[in-house]
Amino acid sequence: MTPTGVTRIAITLGDPRGIGPEIVRKALADARIRALAVSWLVVGPTGTEQPVDDAVGAWEPSVDAVADAARAGGLAGRAEMRAADLALAGEIDEGSAGALTRCR
Repeated sequence: MTPTGVTRIAITLGDPRGIGPEIVRKALADARIRALAVSWLVVGPTGTEQPVDDAVGAWEPSVDAVADAARAGGLAGRAEMRAADLALAGEIDEGSAGALTRCR
């Protein structure tokens, strides 16, 4: 077990239009972050700069900013729901949601 007591962590990308995918990519490239867990499960849509382990749909931006905002929010929400389902099913460890904020 890691020092934080968390061994399997799910991390969501957030809004695919934002900086979430970039932050996740950079965080998982950092050995200090990776050491917080035995395994990481990235949950979110495909189509961003960060590959996902558990896809909740595909992000494909359009020329309609309003439609894109609604679709991005829906995908982010689905990722959060999927991560919660994984936690309830015992596929990730309890308390994993705050793991990155504890690493500052």
